[in-house]
Amino acid sequence: MTKSKTLFTLITSLFLFALSFVSLPVYGSTPTEQVTLTPQEFATLKTNFDTLESTINNQLNTINELEMQLKVAKLSTSEQKNELIQALNLIQEQKTQLTEARNLLQKQEQMLNEQKLSLAKAEIYLEQQKSEIKKAKIQQRNSKLLNILLGGAVVYLVAKD
Repeated sequence: MTKSKTLFTLITSLFLFALSFVSLPVYGSTPTEQVTLTPQEFATLKTNFDTLESTINNQLNTINELEMQLKVAKLSTSEQKNELIQALNLIQEQKTQLTEARNLLQKQEQMLNEQKLSLAKAEIYLEQQKSEIKKAKIQQRNSKLLNILLGGAVVYLVAKD
């Protein structure tokens, strides 16, 4: 864009410089003479002026297009910035959700460990109960055998008398 402005300034300066030779007398010099142009010189000067004016218009159009592109780029950058902010907010929200999920998972793991420990204690208690039941069954069997033997002894003693 600075190249365009520099070129515009240069073209404008050349135009003014050329124009000063055409119609304006130079003040400060001793004799002032009027410059007369031939039709061919005037046509050449007019063509140069038209070319210069066309170049200036083209440069202005280019400057306007560049300014529009700059506005679009600024707008696009602003939209992208907003999208990035939204993405960052979404990432932060997801991070919070993941942290909460991790904490919940740790609590569940702790509960599972407590349940596992409780289950292990229950298994030990169950094994103790099984052992007690076996002992009781053995005692009951021994008691039955003893009762049978005592009953047999009583019957023997009664039958013997």
